[in-house]
Amino acid sequence: MPYNQLTKPIKTWQSWLSWFDEDLQPVIADLLLQLSNFLGPVKESKWCDQMLSSGLGDIRNRGNYQHLLTTEWLIGKEEPDEFIRRAVSNEHLFVTPIYEKSKANGVIIALFDCGLLQLGIQRLAHLILMILFDIRAQQHKSQFYWGIIQSRSKLKLFSGIDDLKLLLNSRTIKCIDDNQLDYWHSNLQKSELFYDECWLIGNNISQIDFATHKVSTSRLMDHFSKIAVNIASKNVDKYFELKLPNEIICAKLLSGQFEHSGNYGKIDQHAIGSINVNFKPKISTNGNYVLTFDNKKNDIHLIGINDVLSQKQKCRIIHFHLSLKSKVLASDIQGKNICVLYQEEQKLFLWGNKGPRRALSKDIQINNNQLLSHFLSIYGDHTTNILYIDDHKVLYSMFFIPKNGDEIKKVDKIAQNVIALFKLSDRNVCYICDQQEQFCIKSHHLIHLSYCLKIKSIHDNLQCFISAENLWLTGFGRLAIGAEQQWQVFDNENSYVEVKTPLNWQVFGLFHDYHEDKINFLIINDDKKQVATFDYLNNNIDICFSSSNKIVNYSYHSLAQCFTIITDSGELILYSFLTRSTRLKLYQDD
Repeated sequence: MPYNQLTKPIKTWQSWLSWFDEDLQPVIADLLLQLSNFLGPVKESKWCDQMLSSGLGDIRNRGNYQHLLTTEWLIGKEEPDEFIRRAVSNEHLFVTPIYEKSKANGVIIALFDCGLLQLGIQRLAHLILMILFDIRAQQHKSQFYWGIIQSRSKLKLFSGIDDLKLLLNSRTIKCIDDNQLDYWHSNLQKSELFYDECWLIGNNISQIDFATHKVSTSRLMDHFSKIAVNIASKNVDKYFELKLPNEIICAKLLSGQFEHSGNYGKIDQHAIGSINVNFKPKISTNGNYVLTFDNKKNDIHLIGINDVLSQKQKCRIIHFHLSLKSKVLASDIQGKNICVLYQEEQKLFLWGNKGPRRALSKDIQINNNQLLSHFLSIYGDHTTNILYIDDHKVLYSMFFIPKNGDEIKKVDKIAQNVIALFKLSDRNVCYICDQQEQFCIKSHHLIHLSYCLKIKSIHDNLQCFISAENLWLTGFGRLAIGAEQQWQVFDNENSYVEVKTPLNWQVFGLFHDYHEDKINFLIINDDKKQVATFDYLNNNIDICFSSSNKIVNYSYHSLAQCFTIITDSGELILYSFLTRSTRLKLYQDD
């Protein structure tokens, strides 16, 4: 089984890929590979056979008079008759010039349309083409010059990553017209550049007399994950669909965020105390907040990270302190709103950062000796709804007004034999009940959801994972049920695919790639040092995160498409599938 690293740049392109952050390199390599195969191989330059003078050689008595020795011309000036006699007798001396084939090849020229018809995602194709043209020029032992069709400036010799950013920053509302093309035609005729390839990249380009190739790019209206690319030359026309990365990565590339793809937030050692390795950090739905807990000082830490599209790379920590006698049983986070269930002096309390704490009546039975495995908070316009599963597999719900500090005296019993509870949105949840070799999926609150699935076998340690939450809001999403290496993956109520996950790997999540529209298992190896996705349709493992330290705790948030890990060195890391990169590193204070 192949273990494909996400960061696997092609060796021959390494010098170009090194311009980009490591997390972006596999994305750029994939785009380069797609378009490179489409552009075709680099042909031998037509200028390489041109004979050029490389100096002077032997002296002979025959030759062209433009190569006559200077001393002979002096004789002609002082003694004309002697000069004529030497000419008749073939006694003049000539220098023989030396010629050799040119080692220089014709340059590659590209002119880009930066007008209205090419603004947006099409410019990603411009970016990749610019890199490819420089690669072709290097293979040609030549040079790459570029310009903007709407600009009457000179051609610019490509020099590196700054030219990529300059191209992205060059925008105009002007569309291409014949006057602009006539200008470049005249400009190239007057220049001393001998070119093998001249590319025009844009739309609605009719005049290509001076160009060897014309490239048009457009967005596919029925398939937003691809760009249509047409290449026309004197000999052939080609059509190709360039497959794009997800929209977050596209937005970062188009904004010129090449060096830091993941909005990487790194907190210094003294920003936070010890990290509780037994507490699984909670991630907000948008992935911009992480909730963690310090069990030594009873401090709750809310870590805020800038949005994935922000160019800033900062994060901030808000500290909340509970009583030293407290014991945290469960917690949840929704945006900046925190909800914590904790015990203090044999009494249970609900605490949130948006209102006073509330005591729970003694009639509400929750086992104080173990943590709640399922605990979710849903915030409405004026109320908060808390759902949890107790140690008898009973699902309960409690409503209250956040700003009211009265004791909570009542909880509602929702269902029995509940083995899993999931959040579908900020206001919707679903749960799964085990009912005699049938699993029933039901919703709670705003939407109506009811499905019954036939499970092949019931296992004592059966696990359930859902994904594609947006699909569950209107129908059937994605669900995986199984244990160890044996799993069943459902994409509708009546059928499933049997999956055997790799040995020496443990499943802990289900990742729905919206861009690819496919399901991957999220797995961690037995050594607890690598996290990967498993594409069961292609039987392929992709390593997305590796750690030199052992991972002692980990969790995945399907809505946020992020996972957290805690290592034995006290390091907390948040990885995002949206950016395909680490978004947060938090170090324990020594």
